[in-house]
Amino acid sequence: MLFIQIITMQYDKSKRSGETMRRINSVRFAPLQNTPANLTGAEYFLHDDRFRKPKAFPAEERFSVTYRVFVAKSGDFYHIHYTDRPAHQHFKPVITLSPGEYGRIVYNERAVTFDGEWYYIRTTINFLSAGKEKYRTKMFCRKNADKLFEDMAYLRYCGDKYRK
Repeated sequence: MLFIQIITMQYDKSKRSGETMRRINSVRFAPLQNTPANLTGAEYFLHDDRFRKPKAFPAEERFSVTYRVFVAKSGDFYHIHYTDRPAHQHFKPVITLSPGEYGRIVYNERAVTFDGEWYYIRTTINFLSAGKEKYRTKMFCRKNADKLFEDMAYLRYCGDKYRK
């Protein structure tokens, strides 16, 4: 079974420096809510901090986690694919998890509100390939992942890309 935790943090440019950014960058995992999970017949367990209840999904060959990340299962292995250009749908495999392994994908992006204000999003996705008996509220609270993929894009907002 693959356990997945998504942590999404949104902030604006006034918080892009100092102590606030250090705190945002230090968040890598969080305990799950203490709600019982029905894992009967499930292959994927998804906890997204933007929604109240975690969800369990049945076995599928491919599973979309976010619009940038999807999982393909092959035997006991989970192949996690990522794209930095979602519009092109060109996904590449970045992590392969065998049973008992813990992986993490971290990426950031920039977006704009309807009134033209820029904001930034940092997404951390934790993956744990384990049996159903391993479900705990603190199952993702390991500091270091066995496998890590980061796509920390340069998020300029004032045309300073070529400044040194």
